[in-house]
Amino acid sequence: MQSYDYTDRLLEIHSAAMWNMSHVDMAIQFAHKYRLTGLIFHCNDLLDRLVLPAKYFDKDLSLARWPVRDATLINNHYYINDVLARCREAGLEFYAEVKELYYPAEIVELFPFLRKENGAVCPTEAFWWEFLEEKVREFVATFPSVAGIIVSPGTRESMVSLAANGCVCDRCRTYDIDVWYRQLIQAMYRPLAEKGKRLIVRDFAYTRDHQHAMVDAAGDVSDDIIMALKKTPHDYYPTFPDNPAVGQCGHLRQWIEYDTWGQYFGLGVLPCSVVEDMQGRMQRYLTRGASGVMLRTDWEIISEGSVFRSFNLLNLIAGAMLSADVDTPTEDIYRAWLNEGLYTPLRHHTFPQNPCVPRGEKALTQLSEYMKRSWKVLEKTIYVRGHVFQENAQPFDRVDMGYNMMVRFHGRDEWDPEASRLVEPTDENIALIFREKEEGVALAESLSTLVEVDRLGVSEEIARYFEFLNHFYVLYTCIMRDQAHTVFLIEKARRTLRRADIDAALATLEPFTSHAEALKSGIQGKGFANVVEWCLDGERVFRFKADAERILRNLGG
Repeated sequence: MQSYDYTDRLLEIHSAAMWNMSHVDMAIQFAHKYRLTGLIFHCNDLLDRLVLPAKYFDKDLSLARWPVRDATLINNHYYINDVLARCREAGLEFYAEVKELYYPAEIVELFPFLRKENGAVCPTEAFWWEFLEEKVREFVATFPSVAGIIVSPGTRESMVSLAANGCVCDRCRTYDIDVWYRQLIQAMYRPLAEKGKRLIVRDFAYTRDHQHAMVDAAGDVSDDIIMALKKTPHDYYPTFPDNPAVGQCGHLRQWIEYDTWGQYFGLGVLPCSVVEDMQGRMQRYLTRGASGVMLRTDWEIISEGSVFRSFNLLNLIAGAMLSADVDTPTEDIYRAWLNEGLYTPLRHHTFPQNPCVPRGEKALTQLSEYMKRSWKVLEKTIYVRGHVFQENAQPFDRVDMGYNMMVRFHGRDEWDPEASRLVEPTDENIALIFREKEEGVALAESLSTLVEVDRLGVSEEIARYFEFLNHFYVLYTCIMRDQAHTVFLIEKARRTLRRADIDAALATLEPFTSHAEALKSGIQGKGFANVVEWCLDGERVFRFKADAERILRNLGG
């Protein structure tokens, strides 16, 4: 029997594409071809789309009060049963990935005490543990071939959470978050363990303390629980250090999560390789006891887009091949990618495309270098000295989002102490940051010299995509460079209130009008996929400039 470096190797669908069987079937075929072991449907309220639970919503009540929900759940049952049958045929396990606590809106109508005087739903009511256990038990009974559930208890993206709690009742004010995590995990673990199913708990948390609390809570419930840990702390940032929780989970098994599409590296519109980053982390994490990988292929916010219809399919292939053998030569990965065929992200995902296998003699060398260098472009463009400087691959539409992304929402300080000092608006830092941005633009301009498109042996559609990149990739980097100039000089002016600093910030605003107009005339209304407009939205650039002008007027500019 063949042995694999990582025992569990799973493909994750996170977007609405999970409800499109042609997409799911494509993912299953890919998983089977590349020897993956399972498929994940990641949908925050997936359990609530599949079970009532009947303990609270008997048939008569459902038909009398909420017949549409009842009928929708029946339809979803048929669909998921088909997915499960296809997974079994391909030899794949199926996992539901959710964020808890989630609930149908009707539950608060049935139990109004859950909503407190200030309008917030209370996360510390004991009812929730009964409800959650009942929901999981009914889910497993309804779909007995499901392998398990993956849950994020620490996220602020659930409907009710102690990590983002709006309730101000006396109990919530003093509730121990460690106890809350443990109660949630226990409520899910019991019904799963009864049927021999797995519970995987994600460490997705916004602080180091919450991250360790999650590991401790899971370990307190059972040694059979698996911890799912993102490749970097908090989220999928390629510039961040290794996740320090890996190897620190006691007796718990560990799965590592990777994003292959690019929520924080271009969403496939701006293609790039994270192959080398992925290989290094997989090798290191294997030595720290990790036994599984999860490979995310899309993102819940974006419809009509996934790694399967972009050059970044390379990263999914890498994840599959490296999780089987972490020492796979990267040249073999790039070759497998080209043999799989190229797709353009400029078209909507559900439009049919024929894969384009380049036939040019230098295609492998040139396209491999293109993808590697493109990551260097993004590293110097939408990161600032390793800090996140973007809104999920979008340029900013407000000035203050620059620092908010860098040091608050995606801050490194929790895991890389005092990292924020690197982005303080000092003269020394600003000089280094501006040089980094200029290097990013120069690298973007150099991409067109790496490939001889007319000698790659590619289709007209792929050739048009390269033409698109030659123009709009460079424009994108120029916008991000200029936004960095504005953000840092405004922050400096706010702190000094010197006339010269205000004037310096004002001088950065001139290019934004032409940038925005170029995006609007070249992208908007041209039939591109929505993910293209997401990354290249001229209106956001206009709003950024207007916001900068407002701030500087208030400073006396």
